[in-house]
Order: sequence, then C-alpha cells, then structure tokens
Amino acid sequence: MLSKTIEKYLKLFKDSSTPTESSRLLKEMKKELEISPPSVSEVIQELEKYASNPDYPVASLVMMAAWSNLSKDYTPILCQILNDESNNGLHESVIELLDGLRDERAIPALSKALTYRWSYDEWLNVPRKSLLALAEIGTPEAKKIIESAAQSPEELISEDANLILENW
Repeated sequence: MLSKTIEKYLKLFKDSSTPTESSRLLKEMKKELEISPPSVSEVIQELEKYASNPDYPVASLVMMAAWSNLSKDYTPILCQILNDESNNGLHESVIELLDGLRDERAIPALSKALTYRWSYDEWLNVPRKSLLALAEIGTPEAKKIIESAAQSPEELISEDANLILENW
C-alpha cells in the first residue's frame, strides 16, 4: 500500500508544473497518510531501500510516511542510515524522527552525528539537532554526551549543549 501511494505521488510531483501545485500535493499526501497510515513494516521496508541506495528518489516521502505512524521499530534502520556518513541526504530528517521516538538505542548514532561536518551545513544543523534528540532521550548516558559537547571548541555546539544542560 505505501509503495503504491509513493508511486502515485511521485508521478504527480513529476507532472506538477508549479511550486504551488507541489505544495498542494504534499498536503494531500500527508492527509492521505493520516487517514490511512502505512504499516510499520511497510515504512521499514522503504527505509531499508533508502539505506541501501542514498539516491532513492522518494526518501523524503518515506520520512513523511514514518511520521504518520511513529514506531520505535524504526530505530535500528534509522540508526543505520545515520551511521552512514556518506548517506547524509536525510540526516536531519532522520534525527528529527529519532528525537520524536526518544529511543535510547539511538544514543550511539546520535553521538556519532555530533562529529559530522559538511561544507553545506555551516550552521551545524545535524550535530545541533543530535544534541536536542539526546536531550529528549534524557538518560544519564545522553547527558554525559551533552556535557562533553559543552566543552566543544565550536561555539554553536558548546552554546547549544550548555543551554540544554542549564534547562536539564
């Protein structure tokens, strides 16, 4: 079912001629997923396709589907995607999902993501979102990682980590 929904909207997106039309289609797809959410196994299957092929053309649509039926069962495949530094097209979205799941099994992958640096991520969004996700998990192990990040020589990282710790 999910793969058919994705195929349908992929074709519609390809045929859309304006940003307004694309935006309307995104809202339509989101509503369709809310009314009839995909199964957890369907989402995992699509995430696995992305994990094995970072050029998977519908990865962002799969992330939308995952939000429509959140499950901690996604954690292992999301961590696999996040652990692959070269597979960085959706790292921010993956971290946002892990933040929403608040699954402590994600701590090692989120910790690794704190070290990621790419020229296109000048605001360090991936590491900073990882800090927020670790804070949401809230375990002593997560706190230790945030305390370590508070000592970072990179101002954006240390400031965010210190703010999190102040509000702990």
